[in-house]
Amino acid sequence: MSQRGHACAQRGVALLGLLFAIIATVASILLTSWNSRQAIELREARTQQALQQAKEALIGYAAAYANAPGRLPCPEDETSIGTLLEGQAKGSCTTPQSRIGRLPWRTLKTGRLVDGSGEPLWYVLSPGFSSVPINHLTVGQLAVNGAPNAAVALIISPGSPTGTQVRTDPSAANPPLAANYLDLSNATNGPFITSGPASTFNDRLILLSASELFATINRVVLAEVRGLDDQAPNLPVRGLRRHFLDYGEFPWAALSSSGSAVPNKASGGLPYADLNYQGNSIWLANNGWLSLVSYTRLATNRAQIQLGSSTLTVLPCSTLPCP
Repeated sequence: MSQRGHACAQRGVALLGLLFAIIATVASILLTSWNSRQAIELREARTQQALQQAKEALIGYAAAYANAPGRLPCPEDETSIGTLLEGQAKGSCTTPQSRIGRLPWRTLKTGRLVDGSGEPLWYVLSPGFSSVPINHLTVGQLAVNGAPNAAVALIISPGSPTGTQVRTDPSAANPPLAANYLDLSNATNGPFITSGPASTFNDRLILLSASELFATINRVVLAEVRGLDDQAPNLPVRGLRRHFLDYGEFPWAALSSSGSAVPNKASGGLPYADLNYQGNSIWLANNGWLSLVSYTRLATNRAQIQLGSSTLTVLPCSTLPCP
């Protein structure tokens, strides 16, 4: 091979090597970017899973709360941090400052829920949902993104520290401060926001609205108005089903919220004055539920009750299991 041909071959090899180096560099950049994106997506997925689990736990807690369905727990009791009771809710939360704190996971029986950054979830409770009376006219008073009355509760993932936030291991003597975990106005008890500048905001919020909460609570109330089917051997001891057992028919409807049945009136308010809602059912009256229930007598042995968008058909029950 001539000297000139040898030089050309060398240049070709050099160009090919340069090409391989460029390809390897680009591939490394793309792989790093892909891995980074995958890590972000995994962190976000874990955060959203924890937020959703907390929301479902709050609804379940409110539905099962004896004598006051719809009641939600207060945030975590800071004095329990570092003890065997860590995650327990406060006994009361009557001030704005006391209604924001970490999620009371022990009270909710969820286990300790953390976001994709490993941080425990935070929780904000609206006034009106930690004490009676509570019914589906109770308004969630938390404003979100400028919308008033948007939520009865918020669950917040604080993510990693932003701006000047400094986080130390919390304890009962050194409880976590909202300003070191939540961003911008979220740290000062609102107005709450779901987005902000990337350098100073990485909170992730999930809202529990009044309509979402009462979609479940209303069904609990209607079941109690109907009369539960787990009261053997004297079943059912109260409600519309008890009335049928006593009189062989369902009652007529009441005028609006008067509570007293009007003969031959098929549709109107619940005739609760003619039913037994004392004892275990007294919470219906104490929370103002009875006057909110609409009632229709469809036949002597068939009725329908309605609360908001929830309806329930009522049939007689004389043996378990009830229909």
